Amino acid sequence: MKSPWRFKVGDVVYVAGHPQQPARVTAAFGHGGSAWPHYLILDAFGIEWRICQLHISSSVIRSRP
Repeated sequence: MKSPWRFKVGDVVYVAGHPQQPARVTAAFGHGGSAWPHYLILDAFGIEWRICQLHISSSVIRSRP
């Protein structure tokens, strides 16, 4: 079975719906049953966010025209 975890601590990611500045994964948690993995993400301003894996990417997220 393939692991549902796409990112690990220290990875650089980009967050959907936010300015596309690099952020860093500081922790991974919260997988259980049908729940998606969640991560703590430290943004460029030093603020830590809890974000679902569905909303982060390893590359810049381009908005649709």
